[in-house]
Amino acid sequence: MGTQTATKLLPVEELYGSWGNAYDQGQVNNMQGLDAVQQEIYLPKFLSLTYDAHPAQKNLKIVDFGCGTGRTTLKLLNLPSATIVGLDATPQLVELARDKSAAHLNSLPQDTRAASVQYEVYNPLIHPQAPECAQNAHGLISTLALEHFTLPEFFKAISPLVQPGSPLMVTDLHPDLATLNSYTIADENSGELMWTAASHIHPIDDVKAEAPKWGMEVVEVLEASPKDPKMVGAMRGNWEGVKCWVGYRLRKD
Repeated sequence: MGTQTATKLLPVEELYGSWGNAYDQGQVNNMQGLDAVQQEIYLPKFLSLTYDAHPAQKNLKIVDFGCGTGRTTLKLLNLPSATIVGLDATPQLVELARDKSAAHLNSLPQDTRAASVQYEVYNPLIHPQAPECAQNAHGLISTLALEHFTLPEFFKAISPLVQPGSPLMVTDLHPDLATLNSYTIADENSGELMWTAASHIHPIDDVKAEAPKWGMEVVEVLEASPKDPKMVGAMRGNWEGVKCWVGYRLRKD
């Protein structure tokens, strides 16, 4: 009988800080890759709904909650006159996001880029009060951060950030996939397997039930599997036909 390798459990900030520069690499083999594919569908719709919800607002504010290295935030920088705010609990990832955004923003024509881009280190489980720059937003997006919170923790954190009537888009590891195997990453130097104890499986019905307690309604649920069954193979295994990704379109009451 083989020996099962133990996984070292770390706080979220330490885990992603260790991941660092490798965080965005090899996207065809992880959940980021699948989320990026789905973004081609849900991100334009989210932005359209944000504009529709605030037709008189010329300077929209959009928050990327759990922005990581700015993977999604970068796609918001071409919104003319908008204010874009990225929040993440890991300082190392926030610094990477700032550097990437500065370079990308400078490459865009002046009249086709956001008016302001800010990144802040923010862990709502330690400091409940969100940075002032992230408050009173017209829309919020959060990609693959939900699993690191309990549902009450997550909704308590995001609900105060957005104005009434505003759309939100939240993506997560699908519970069907999460129940098959636990996620790990390997330390670049030692090869030791690492993950965090702050990892939760959220059944879809639980999300639908929790959102209204915090003044939000789940308007639509999107589910997806990789077209290529090996898309998440390097880190998850090969599960042809298994739902791997779930997205929630919400609206703040």
